[in-house]
Amino acid sequence: MHIEHQFFRSYVKLYRPVVNQLNKLLLHYDLYNAQWTILSLLSRKGEMTSAEIAEEQMMEKPSVTKVVKRLHEMGYLDVTQGQDKREKLLKLSIDGQKITKEIQEKLLPVYEQILADIPEKDIHAAKQVLDHAYNNLNN
Repeated sequence: MHIEHQFFRSYVKLYRPVVNQLNKLLLHYDLYNAQWTILSLLSRKGEMTSAEIAEEQMMEKPSVTKVVKRLHEMGYLDVTQGQDKREKLLKLSIDGQKITKEIQEKLLPVYEQILADIPEKDIHAAKQVLDHAYNNLNN
């Protein structure tokens, strides 16, 4: 089997169980992975539009709109008018900031367990490979 096949097979083998663990943790907060990725993104990047979120997350804009609407209803997002009247700017509300921080703190030990006994240099190398592959996909 080619190394490329092996690489992506290993990636897929890891991805689904990680998302399953994440969803178990998020269930406590009445959230799921798509909602969490948007909360986490806004935590890192600050204010964004739905279109920017869709592009960054590689999601369809209607899907982002649906998730954003639910997060706003839950009180986790603040929505303000942008320069263009059609544009809405999204950012974490105070409650959104609190829940995102709490989830991040609970996720860290999960991530540490998954990466236990892997040298930090190998984790950095793997991250670089994934980032490079992502860039190849998007160029």
